[in-house]
Amino acid sequence: MVNATPLARMGAPTPDEAGFIDVFETIEIGGDRVTVLRQLVDGEEGFDPQSQREKTRTATIVLRGATSNHLDDLERAIDDGVNVIKSLLKDARLVPGAGAAELELAKRVEVYGSGLKGLAQHAVKRYSAALEVVPRTLAENALGGAEGNEVLSRLWAKHEEKGGEAWGVDIEV
Repeated sequence: MVNATPLARMGAPTPDEAGFIDVFETIEIGGDRVTVLRQLVDGEEGFDPQSQREKTRTATIVLRGATSNHLDDLERAIDDGVNVIKSLLKDARLVPGAGAAELELAKRVEVYGSGLKGLAQHAVKRYSAALEVVPRTLAENALGGAEGNEVLSRLWAKHEEKGGEAWGVDIEV
C-alpha cells in the first residue's frame, strides 16, 4: 500500500525503497480506534499535483461480525471473490451464473431430445428437466418456494428471446 520495494538484501532501505504515505491518522470506527494509512487523491485537501510518485490502488476491507464464525464466512466470501477476479484476469472466458448456463443447456438438450425417438428421447428430456434444478433451487431459496415456478417460467421466456441466454435468477428482486 505504501509503494515499498521488496528488498533481497540486508540493510536499511533507501527513502525510495521504503515507500511513502500521504496521511497517517488514528480514527474511531464503530467504537474501535484504528490506524489509517491513505494516499490523497486529486481534489482532496493537501494533494500535491506536482508529486511524481505513483499512487497505489490498494484498499483495506474492515469486517465486523457478531461471532468469529460469521467473520470467517465473510472472510471466505471476500477471498472467493478476489480469487474469481484473479482467475478472470488470467483467463477471461466466463460462463453466466445464477442458473443461466444450466437453463440454456436445458433448452438446447430439450430441442435435441425432441429429434430423437423411443427411450432415448425420454432419457434426454429427463436430463433436460434435471438441468432446471439449479435455477429452480436458487429461486426457491432466495425468493421462497411459491415463487420458484414463477421465476423459472419467466426465465424460460427470457431464454426464448434473442440474446436471452445470459439471463439468470435475480435474488435481489
